[in-house]
This record gives sequence, structure tokens and C-alpha cells, in this order.
Amino acid sequence: MSGFTQGTIRAGSVYRSHGDPQSSQVPGIQRRQQTVVTLTPSPVVDRVYFFEDLIPGAVNRAFAVEEYLGGNGINVARTLKLAGNTTSAVMPVDASDSPGLPLMRREGGLIHAVPVSAPTRVNTVLVSSGGSTTNANQQPGRLPEAEWLSVCEATIQQLQAVDADWLVIAGALPLAENGQPLDLRWLLLQARALGTKVCLDLNGPDLCRWAITGLVDLVKPNLPELGQFAGTPLRTIGDVVRAAQALADAGVGTVLASMGADGLIGFGADGVLWARAPRTAVVNTTGAGDAALAGFLSEACSNPAGGNGASGRAAFAAALARSAAWGALAVTRSTTALGSFSGVPDVTVQEPEFMYRLSHN
Repeated sequence: MSGFTQGTIRAGSVYRSHGDPQSSQVPGIQRRQQTVVTLTPSPVVDRVYFFEDLIPGAVNRAFAVEEYLGGNGINVARTLKLAGNTTSAVMPVDASDSPGLPLMRREGGLIHAVPVSAPTRVNTVLVSSGGSTTNANQQPGRLPEAEWLSVCEATIQQLQAVDADWLVIAGALPLAENGQPLDLRWLLLQARALGTKVCLDLNGPDLCRWAITGLVDLVKPNLPELGQFAGTPLRTIGDVVRAAQALADAGVGTVLASMGADGLIGFGADGVLWARAPRTAVVNTTGAGDAALAGFLSEACSNPAGGNGASGRAAFAAALARSAAWGALAVTRSTTALGSFSGVPDVTVQEPEFMYRLSHN
């Protein structure tokens, strides 16, 4: 896999991700809107508590509480819709007595619900004014295989209905009745048969299992998930690039590795690049990865030359820039969904500095 030359992407090139998500950043590239269907296998109700100072082990009183429908695929779909993309979010929901039903009705037709018997999870998010976010996430419930098949069939129907470019499967997988994660193979094979590209943003063990099937075009691991796949701690940019290469060698088309405050590494057919935004005041980190993934998908470009050469590499850089910019914008917001693109930062895109030590160490 060859990287970028200085003549193609200059070290420190700055891409401006303006508030208008429709503006193309790459001269000569014809950008088109993407049609995306997301599947959130285990949706949640997020209850977010805001504190001036959160003291572990003590009684803390929140000055504000917010509640909304959550889950990675739902967050991605919301942001894509805000950017003007055609999108639909499939989710199983307990129609008998679900706290998510009133919240689902607020989404204005974005949600395609599939009735199941498993109750909707409730997650608790504790946000401190100092910039720390603590998540207490409920474990996915068990779902009968017949109900899981109905969820998968509904997802395929949505792909066909909108002629989707992408299927994004994001979040935790439900458990089968035997306690094991449910199987994705049938769904992946059906999407591949339709010509739909597949993106996975799953928890570490599930990502490790399904990324190596040869049926996946894009994965978005965070550092712990990528480190789990690599089987070693990731301490430098070089470690991240080598782990991303291992995923690509296992059959994944593109790896979008999110590194928190250190930005993103993109590894794909057009090379490897590092995109990062300026450090900013952090309000809530929950959902930043979802915004980053939406940014990458939203900036997908159609190149008359077929996406090869300098124009393809420039398009890849622009997609990474938007991804890093929207992720950086998301951490400045209190909720997991972007309400607007105002204040999107400029992003630096460059070749990776392999010896750069990651800030989480």
C-alpha cells in the first residue's frame, strides 16, 4: 500500500469544512449525495445528566437532564439527514411498552421500526463541565432468531426501496437465545448481492469477527477496538497505521480509525492519511464517532476518472477532512446529534507521523 507523495497531499494541507455540507472541497470532482440505510441492532434511550463537577463515589446533583433516542446507527442517520442525504434508520423496537416510542415519533419519519419482544435498552450518560463523559451502557438483550431475521429482512427491503449506496450496521449486536451474538452473514451476503456497500461500526469482538469475512467495505474502529484486533496496545500513529493495514489485509476496503483528540487515520485504496482538527473545549464525547462516520460518508465523491490517481486521493482527503471536522464539532455539543453545522473547524490533512505518540498514553 503506497502512501501519499508530497506533490499530491502536502504535509499540513488545510481543508476548510464550512457550514454548508453540500459544498465540494475538491476541484474537478463531481460530488453526489449518498443514499444510506443504517441498522441499529440494539437501540437505546440515552438519559444524559449534566453536572458542574462530577465527583466519583459522592452524591452529585445534575443541573440538567436530557433524554433522546440513541444508538450509533440512529446518530449517523440523523447527521446524514441534516446534511441533505437520503437516509433511513432501521431499528428493532419493543412495541408493547417501550420508552423509546415517544422519542421515536420526534424523528419525523427517519426511523423504520421493526416490532420485537426485547425491551429497549436505557443508557445513562454523565457529563461534567470539565469535559469528561462517563457512560453506563445497558447490555444488549436477547432476541429470538425469528425476530432477528425479520429485522434483517426489513433492512434489505429498505435498501431496495431507496436503492441505497451504503448499509451502515452500527452499535452493539443483540444476543441470541443461547447468549451468543446474533449472526450477520445472511444480511451481509444479501447487501453484497444488491451491490450495496457495507460499513461496520461494531463493538470490538463483533468487529473482529465480521470485518474479516471479505464482505465489508468500510470499518470505523476506535483505538481500543483497533487495538483488540491487532492484539497489541496502540501507542503511536505508526501502531495505528500498522493495525489498519492488518484490517485491510484481512479484506476490509477502507479503515477509518478514530483516535479521539488525535484525529483520524484513513487507510484505503488511495493511501493512508492523518486528519485532525484543532483542540477544542469538550462538552460531550458521546456520538463524536458517529458524526465522524457520517461526515466521511457524506463527502463521498463521484470521479469521472474512476476515483484513481491524484483526483481519487484528493477526494479521499476531503472525506477524511469532513469526518474529522464533524467529529470535532460533535464534542462541543451536549447531545449526540448535531443540530447544525455552524462552527465546523478547519482540518489539517497530512501524511502520518509514525513516531507521534498518541495523547491517551
